[in-house]
Amino acid sequence: MTKRTLLATAVLCVTAVTTLTACGDDKKAEDKGAGTAASATPSPAKPADPFKGLTAAQISEKARVAMTKLDSFKVKGGMTVDGKQMTFDFSVARKGDCQGTFTSRGASADVRQAGGQTYMKGDDKFWQQMGGEQGSSAEETNALTELLKGRWLKMPAGDGQADDQFPFCDIGAMFEKDKEETRLTRGADTEVNGTPAVTLTGKDGAETQTLLIAAEGEPYALRMSAKGGKEPGSFDFSAFNEPVTVTAPPAGEVMDPSKLKG
Repeated sequence: MTKRTLLATAVLCVTAVTTLTACGDDKKAEDKGAGTAASATPSPAKPADPFKGLTAAQISEKARVAMTKLDSFKVKGGMTVDGKQMTFDFSVARKGDCQGTFTSRGASADVRQAGGQTYMKGDDKFWQQMGGEQGSSAEETNALTELLKGRWLKMPAGDGQADDQFPFCDIGAMFEKDKEETRLTRGADTEVNGTPAVTLTGKDGAETQTLLIAAEGEPYALRMSAKGGKEPGSFDFSAFNEPVTVTAPPAGEVMDPSKLKG
């Protein structure tokens, strides 16, 4: 599992944003001898390596499979796409439901996907930017912004927009096996938010890709990142199998896209 899998789905790139810290060496406790009133406190034994004997590629594959079996998780991060910085924070369920927020250039939008239908509610700046990017006139863009103020836009079905823009709603697609995975090597052990992790790195041209995988419990991907490329960013994964409930917005707050024609 490498960043390329997500690129194929999301057209997104990721990069490292933290410095990895190696774990300390294992230490052995020694007896001070019989009859001594006090003895040295034994150092905690270093846990056995759950990936002993596995190649970096095999560890990566174990993580990919573990992620596809999840019922839900959270994904949060940021990236640069076409020179524009974007951040996102999504909760995702296996059944395809998801909800979250993404921001770009000072604008933000909320997204919900429930029952196979996707809804989006942006702030005024978001719709202003969208209108400009679509080549709409200032008058048209202002009208659109006013029409959608405080409302959810029901994304058109069957044109691929929902899938193209919100790939985080599809766990299977996010972690589909990549036929052209980057060659990975195992680096120093580290931690991600207090969870021991192994570090896998690989090169794709000028870009260095990094995958941090949990070294205790299930081998979930904790962070996928890359640096040195043209589009830096980073994904963090958490809240594995925690319940995710997404409901469609109230009908009175939803704008049908057919009313936007013309």
